[in-house]
Amino acid sequence: MNAKFEKIINTFPALMEKLNKSHFITREDLKKIPDRGIYVFYDGKKPIYVGRSERLKSRLREHSNQSSSQTSATFAFNLAKSRAKKLGIDITRNRKILEQDPHFLPIYKEEKTRVSKMKIKVIRINRQIKQTIFEVYASIELQTKQDWGTH
Repeated sequence: MNAKFEKIINTFPALMEKLNKSHFITREDLKKIPDRGIYVFYDGKKPIYVGRSERLKSRLREHSNQSSSQTSATFAFNLAKSRAKKLGIDITRNRKILEQDPHFLPIYKEEKTRVSKMKIKVIRINRQIKQTIFEVYASIELQTKQDWGTH
């Protein structure tokens, strides 16, 4: 294994412990978080989504702003797709078209509201390469069943 890569991944258990021990925050607490790093959305006490950003405060807002599109509120969009599929709505269509579907749109708006009320944990990780790898690691460790497809 590449020594540089090994050095990075050897820090992950300690980072994971630090993330797990960190306090929950809400959307109202965003002033208190670092500029960049990893974030985890929780549904109650269950972690359900891991993300990373170089601009954490605005990224976390984008996930739940009613004005955010499917390219910004991807987590809420994916939650809405999951619900819509169970209701028999065709979710295989282009994301932009689906976002405008009158049957899908109310579900999407509800999920943005739901995301806005979720608790969040964050951890500062400055280096983008480390963020990228740790995002996958944390998702596996927290068993978030992350969808790593592109949009």
